Amino acid sequence: MNSRGLISYADNMKEAVVKRRKTSRSSTGTRDANSETEADHSNDLLRKFFESRFQPLDMPTNQATTSQIYDDEDGENCGSEDDFEGFSDNESESEEEVMVVEHVDARKEDVLLDKQTRKALLSAKIPTSADLSASTNNKKDTKSKEEVDNETENLQNDLALQRLLKESHLLDSDSSDLNPTGKNRHKALDLRLLALGAKKSIFEQKKMPKSHREGIQSKAIKTETNRRREARENGIILEKPVFKQSKSSTKRRERGVGAPAVGKFSGGTLRLSKHDLASIQGPSRKAGRGGKKRSR
Repeated sequence: MNSRGLISYADNMKEAVVKRRKTSRSSTGTRDANSETEADHSNDLLRKFFESRFQPLDMPTNQATTSQIYDDEDGENCGSEDDFEGFSDNESESEEEVMVVEHVDARKEDVLLDKQTRKALLSAKIPTSADLSASTNNKKDTKSKEEVDNETENLQNDLALQRLLKESHLLDSDSSDLNPTGKNRHKALDLRLLALGAKKSIFEQKKMPKSHREGIQSKAIKTETNRRREARENGIILEKPVFKQSKSSTKRRERGVGAPAVGKFSGGTLRLSKHDLASIQGPSRKAGRGGKKRSR
């Protein structure tokens, strides 16, 4: 290789190194300018937000005094700077919009307390039960007559509805009258008396002829058997029949260990009745037919 070729190669290498340095300097300069503009923009936004909430501040405006001059021999950096048109107005407007959130209580703030509650709050005394009862009585007295009339009417309607539900099985399906008549009226009165606290039904009689009692029992058994037979034929399942135990079938109470099998032991003495003595002695032997003794 000639000396001229070496010199030209060295010159080309120097020019390439100079171009690389210029491009690196221009890129760092643009980065610094962008960072400074972003910092100024954020400071402006904070200042505007503060001024919207409080009084405006007298801040000296910082003018951009930094200027960078680069020797662009080849003219490559000039084209890139001419192409940059700056920040758009839409972005600045969207960033300048400040959202204000106000937390407002939903409760009414203009609710005025009465004089008694104000005095109770201002005083150091604890409210007693008498004061509370007096306040409740005042509230009760303030009820209007219409409310009282409505309450009484509602109570009457509730009682009528409950009575109708209890006595609905006594009403005739043909008649539209809600009041029972005839025998059903007596049954309805009996139900009302039992609801009020009567211990026994008015139809229950302790003393009556035996024939009447047996007739009533036989009729009740007959109606029950007919009802169960009709239900069985129609495929209706009824409750299980309940059989009442007779008094004679009740078992005798069991005696404790070591207690006497006959009589009653109380107060350190054993008391025997005639029935107990007869059961112990057995049947008495009677004399012969003529009552005469046999002669030897």
